[in-house]
Amino acid sequence: MASRVMQFALPLSLAALLFVSAPISQAGIIHVDQAGGGDYELIQDGINAAVYGDTVLVAPGTYYEHLYMGPAADGVTLRGDLGPEQTIVHNESTYPFSVLFCEDVGADTRVEGLSFDGGYSNVHGGGIRCDRAHVLISDVSVTSCSALESHGGGIAGVGSDLIIVDSVVQNNRAGIGGGISVDGGTLRVEDCFLLGNSADWAALDRIGGGIYISCDLAEIVNCQIEGNNALDGGGIAVDGSSNISITGNRIINNSATDRAGGIYIFESDCVVSDNVITGNYAITTGGGAVDIDLAETPSRLDPPVFTGNTFFGNLSYGCDAAIRVHDGGEPPQFNGNYFADDSTYEVLVVTSPERLTIDFTGNWWDTEDPLEIAGKIYDCEDNGGLAWCVDYSGWCDDASCGGQATSVEETPGTTPVSWGQLKSLYR
Repeated sequence: MASRVMQFALPLSLAALLFVSAPISQAGIIHVDQAGGGDYELIQDGINAAVYGDTVLVAPGTYYEHLYMGPAADGVTLRGDLGPEQTIVHNESTYPFSVLFCEDVGADTRVEGLSFDGGYSNVHGGGIRCDRAHVLISDVSVTSCSALESHGGGIAGVGSDLIIVDSVVQNNRAGIGGGISVDGGTLRVEDCFLLGNSADWAALDRIGGGIYISCDLAEIVNCQIEGNNALDGGGIAVDGSSNISITGNRIINNSATDRAGGIYIFESDCVVSDNVITGNYAITTGGGAVDIDLAETPSRLDPPVFTGNTFFGNLSYGCDAAIRVHDGGEPPQFNGNYFADDSTYEVLVVTSPERLTIDFTGNWWDTEDPLEIAGKIYDCEDNGGLAWCVDYSGWCDDASCGGQATSVEETPGTTPVSWGQLKSLYR
């Protein structure tokens, strides 16, 4: 698997994304209450006492700890009693530790209803770190954590199978994957908010502000990915990966210093469908919304496919393109998308080792005039030195064809930080 960044050499011990639960018997509840009303006052003591199938139920409060769920905690559920706004775990150490480190645990392991903040690591996972772990993370908030010298300021998975649902990952920082990073294993992120995360640590590649993906099976579904930034891939970066699905998300107001304010795809195959991609921008060279680099994509991979997406108000200061496709490899396909009010050119295509044609058929270009459509595309017809051409024949003659949106919902001016406010505003 090709990748722009070095892979961690950890074994992948988990074979599938799906969680196959083992039978649970004699499950118990261990109560943790720092005020003294439970079985233990420290969360770690409750985890240490738990066995497979137990729930460690944490009473409201702020707990100054860093937590470890290792093999002895396999199949344990760690849960905040009244949800993440009431139960907060704050890193208590002056040394670099993840707030929660999960290692070698299996499919029935759960982390639910807690907030994690203030963690920092000089490896990966400032908030939650998962090594060879099979974990469901649900209804959590991970904020103000950092992994400046490595991956995953908020959540990092290495050789792990992670499902992250109904959660907020906000204002975290890393060298790679400011909000979430996966290196090997599998990932599903669903109904989550990734807000204001950064991949900007200068010693590393600074790729994937919201999410960094380097694995062979991942799904990003129905998420709000907003206000994240990186050198490349402000919202999402897909790096040397296959079988990636990005579906039904709002990818809004993300930024990149160089390439791809919204989505950066490097030597990967993925399907990007039914997303609203708006207000993203790149400063130096790449596409404001999407930048695709297929220089040495392995032949086993399929080309990226974009369908049913709405592109609106994206901008690149360097190349004047909402979408940029460059270098070699099998060209991507863009069919049934809605392009409206983007920058001067919708597409910029640069040189390829051989003459290829990119399939841009069946899209709505905010006009029915073929000359206007051609004016939105910079390719081999504009510059004989460019090898790739764009086939925009068979364009939609009506904005509603293919089920595309005919209008774009205005982005709220201020992103609230409260978990309850976020749910009420966007759900």
